[in-house]
Amino acid sequence: MLSFALMLLSMQATLKDTVWTESCEGYSIEVNYPQIALQNTELGALLEEQANAQITDFKRQFQEFSIQDPFMGEWHMELNFAHEPSPDGLACIVAWHWEYTGGAHGNTMIQSIVFDLNTSTQISTLELLGGDEEFQVFSYKVIEQLKETEVDDTWVERGASAELHNYQTVFPVPSETGAVSGHTVLFPPYQVACYACGTIEVFIPVD
Repeated sequence: MLSFALMLLSMQATLKDTVWTESCEGYSIEVNYPQIALQNTELGALLEEQANAQITDFKRQFQEFSIQDPFMGEWHMELNFAHEPSPDGLACIVAWHWEYTGGAHGNTMIQSIVFDLNTSTQISTLELLGGDEEFQVFSYKVIEQLKETEVDDTWVERGASAELHNYQTVFPVPSETGAVSGHTVLFPPYQVACYACGTIEVFIPVD
């Protein structure tokens, strides 16, 4: 337990650079922050808080499994916060979280953070889309669009149904004037299609 506590204490305390790394025997971690996270203190603190939570969980699992298997392979974690083109007054961040903990390939997780620069608050998916009814309509349109592709309908009905946990990565897309032209949703591998299909992107225009 002591070694685990020391590992946690070694994490970053304040955001001072766009890149943070840590490596030791058994694992390596890299976190990349966008430049705006250094310019906006509140946004930087929010992203750092999320990164620390994921790093803590990664290290907890490493500690647990390394005790059970002292000969397990190297673990890796990468967390990249990408600053997407954003409508006026917003900062849209997509967090790409990749982990390799053994097996044929790593796992990809995605989450969006839509940050109101005027109020320094994070906007939820329901707030972004206008409420529960609008969310239901949005989900229906996403499913319709996905079914027009070669993706298996069974995967689509399960992974794109109108459940908030299915829509962790919804963010607004700006028009040429800076208004909201529509919303993009990203689905990580395995959510609406097999791993070979990779990340799937759907854009739903406002109208």
